Amino acid sequence: MKRLLILLFVPLVALTTNAQDLSEGLVVNDLSAHPMQDIAKPGYLETITDPSFGTTIRRITDAGPGGSIVPMYSTIQAWNADESLMIVYNRGNGGVHQLLDGMTYQFIRNLDDFQPADLEEIFWDFDDPDILYYPDSNTNDFTKYTVSTQAKEVLVNLQEISGCDGSVSMGNAIRMMSWDSDVFTFRCENDFAYAYRISTGELTTFTMNDVSYTAPNVAPSGQLFYHRSAVYDDSGMSNLMLNEASYEHACVGKLPDGNDAHFVVAFAEGPQGGCLGNIIAHDLTTGICFPVISEGQGYAYSKSGTHISSVAHKNTEGGWIAASMIGFEKDGQALLDQELVIAKAEERSIKVCRIGHHRSDEDEFDYFGEPHAVISPTGTRVLFGSDWSGSEDGESLDCYVVELPTFNRPTSINQTIFVKDAFQIYPNPLSDHSVIAFDNPNNHEFTIRIFNLKGEELIRDQIKTNQYKISSELFSSGIYFFNLTDFEDHSIKGKFIVQ
Repeated sequence: MKRLLILLFVPLVALTTNAQDLSEGLVVNDLSAHPMQDIAKPGYLETITDPSFGTTIRRITDAGPGGSIVPMYSTIQAWNADESLMIVYNRGNGGVHQLLDGMTYQFIRNLDDFQPADLEEIFWDFDDPDILYYPDSNTNDFTKYTVSTQAKEVLVNLQEISGCDGSVSMGNAIRMMSWDSDVFTFRCENDFAYAYRISTGELTTFTMNDVSYTAPNVAPSGQLFYHRSAVYDDSGMSNLMLNEASYEHACVGKLPDGNDAHFVVAFAEGPQGGCLGNIIAHDLTTGICFPVISEGQGYAYSKSGTHISSVAHKNTEGGWIAASMIGFEKDGQALLDQELVIAKAEERSIKVCRIGHHRSDEDEFDYFGEPHAVISPTGTRVLFGSDWSGSEDGESLDCYVVELPTFNRPTSINQTIFVKDAFQIYPNPLSDHSVIAFDNPNNHEFTIRIFNLKGEELIRDQIKTNQYKISSELFSSGIYFFNLTDFEDHSIKGKFIVQ
């Protein structure tokens, strides 16, 4: 059987740098009033400029009247490792996850060939953009899934390795895997909690008196774990209690110094006093806590409906998080009400940037009406859900993305040589070959290079035309990347999939 080659074009990769000051182009630590204003809901894939903050907000789904398409959750990364793909959740027809192009946001397909145990239990690999993981709802197999080929590999069965006679779950406070994609956690009923390390096949049982129907949260390092204000080491023993009075609406991530951290909403002081605020950072190594947003910094009392996302794992500057707040009045008039923020959690140099109004509440849609903001791997974008206050309020839920000034959105590279969207793919579907076609009216010379997922260069060629033929017989199944470069080092980067 001949393989099908499908080309997916990303004219310019956005991940130009991984260490960025995300506050560039934004106002830092602003406490001024910026009341929400009426503005029409943007069309599908169109943008608006938030009138209060001047940021770009793009609508990326089209749920339709009465429909709901939402982020998975604030603690679960929506984008893959290189931000070329992303996942959202469509609640219609029983619910299905949808795969989108991570740059253009175009719909690719429904992920209906597997069924995770929970809508939140899909975990992108932190390095390989073609891999995700999930626990199968029917078999309890923890499964590795290749997006390009739809191949599934069972890594381990959760019941078999734990000997659990009852149900197993990764909940209720679900977080991402360790940032090396090696460690995940789960529980057996309300009796035992475990961590499993894929590379060694090691199962660790936690020593705890009260599982509370919640699996421990593995920290980015894979060496520390959080559970009900306690920090556990990789032997499953508790070695530290955080100064927390509650433990809801939180996310694990990293501080700028690289230490694992727990970012949490605190409506009351900790047992040792202090650590009260809309966002509090706890160092899981030292136990030290400090406010990121609090009354002591000039903000109001902690807002209701706050969700924190600290999964910007590709930004090596560290400590960058995002959050969405609904607030008590739910009208977007008070400081932080119905607002989205990013913040750098650096104890002596806190940066908070308000980046837009999400224009949503939970009145009509309850849990799903919450924005559940998710920061992208580089931190340059923030995904959120909204029913859009105004005439559209309560009619449908769609997903939107705040594209920060530090985000390099793919555009045409040089209008004298390339025309935006002037690409053709033919024949499609492919029988034996496909053609990359692009505008090159002056017959400039280009170098084309093709790489595999390991970054190994497979093909290098020179062309002076406006197309390049690729034969499927030269490639095995998988994802490949191409780079077209001219004499002025202008380039087009994209990828193709061989099935």
